[in-house]
Amino acid sequence: MTSTEPLTLAGVYARLNRAVREAGSQTAFAAQHGLSLGHLNDVLNSRREPGPLVLRALGLRKREIYVELSKPEVPA
Repeated sequence: MTSTEPLTLAGVYARLNRAVREAGSQTAFAAQHGLSLGHLNDVLNSRREPGPLVLRALGLRKREIYVELSKPEVPA
């Protein structure tokens, strides 16, 4: 799956869950990608955000973007 569209964090978690299922287990996915099982489990249970190693295993990298508000906020 190749796309230039940005993913939400929920999309990253969905992709990770799918990749783990395809690998057969968390243990298999972690071993295939040089991740500790504990770290992977923390990410899968939303105790940590996916870091560079998890993102690399998914063929992703994190980028921050800024979007324009429809109407600028005025401080009170």
